[in-house]
Amino acid sequence: MNPLPAPLTPMDCDLRDFKFIPIDIVRLFNSEFHARSDDAVWRAGMTLWLKAFHQVPAASIPDDDVALARLAELGRDVKSWKKIREGALYGWIKCQDGRFYHPVVAEKAMEAWQGKKNQRVRTGKARLQAMLARLPRTCEPVELAHMESSIQTLMKELSQSLSQTEHAALEVSVTDLLAEAKRKGEWKGKKEGKGQGQDLSGGLAPDGAATATPGLSDPSADEMPERMTKDEIWHTGKSLLMQSGMPKSQCGSFLGKLVRDHTAAVVVEAVRAAVVERPADPASFLAAACKRRPGRRAYDSRLREMQAANTEAARRILFGEGAANG
Repeated sequence: MNPLPAPLTPMDCDLRDFKFIPIDIVRLFNSEFHARSDDAVWRAGMTLWLKAFHQVPAASIPDDDVALARLAELGRDVKSWKKIREGALYGWIKCQDGRFYHPVVAEKAMEAWQGKKNQRVRTGKARLQAMLARLPRTCEPVELAHMESSIQTLMKELSQSLSQTEHAALEVSVTDLLAEAKRKGEWKGKKEGKGQGQDLSGGLAPDGAATATPGLSDPSADEMPERMTKDEIWHTGKSLLMQSGMPKSQCGSFLGKLVRDHTAAVVVEAVRAAVVERPADPASFLAAACKRRPGRRAYDSRLREMQAANTEAARRILFGEGAANG
């Protein structure tokens, strides 16, 4: 049994891209290290604190006098290092991996490490959201396969930072969206295949096979994208709402009202954003996201108001103030 404590920071804690280390000034000048150290010890000890922040794992230093002399900026003067070694290593703890860790430096390193992981998650979610937004416009098999590979790679990266529950829920939603995009691509391929050599009058193709009249047995080009959009809203949107506790019977009504108020296109974008963000309250998130992106209906309404105002102004200019009532 190893009596030494476990390392104070994770093995992969790498802060070498951080240019700054937070220093608690009050804590430093009230410390025993500051009170007990002469100039040489204080300078070497403080240097080790700073250098440890860029070691891997962060907040650690090796148990090797040659390496420590260099880290303390004493070069190859190991003899001078050994004279101040005890004082410079005041407060450091040797751990199971054979390295020294400083509790205060480790505390600051963990704060920075968590911030770095949170930033990775935010960046990863933003990239994932952008990819999911492109999926409905991706029908070519090669492009779709490339996007699926990129999404899966990004999902793997996110799995290292998200909780198991959050990642599992995100994976279900992303799988649904990928399956929907694949169905759309397959439908387009079949439609293009049927269109080759098809008689527009609904008669016979050159090989003598009977053909169906467009619009009777297959959805038209305008109907299919709309159907895919609705499927995406109802399937993924309902799943998000039910996971948050909303009764299944209310999910459809809630989404239907959003579509009526903001259009299907706006609701789809809001659902995609919710898939990535995994908000605690999906209903409030979807409503707020839709309000931030007014739909086509709101745009058309404003356009009609502007056109009416311009028409009225033109009438007054051409025919006088009373022309509108004449």
